[in-house]
Amino acid sequence: MKYTQRVQVLFTEKQYQTLEELAAKKHKKIGTLIRETIEETYIKEEKIKRMKDAVDSLLKLSGETKVPPPEDWHKWEKEYSKLKSGSKR
Repeated sequence: MKYTQRVQVLFTEKQYQTLEELAAKKHKKIGTLIRETIEETYIKEEKIKRMKDAVDSLLKLSGETKVPPPEDWHKWEKEYSKLKSGSKR
């Protein structure tokens, strides 16, 4: 992955020293340690929240419709693709 955005963060001497020690123990650079922590703490949490919201929306839709879900997903997908493309085969 190519990193293109830069963020400047200021730490106290003690915070920076602790980060240096943690990074050394894990054999990683401080920047990598910070990126991984942000990803695991905030970004991953946001992705999970979005997925839960999407599932909730889909479940809500399924309760509002009288049409049951397809029994054979692959068959349904083929038929849907034909209809969507305008194919009559």
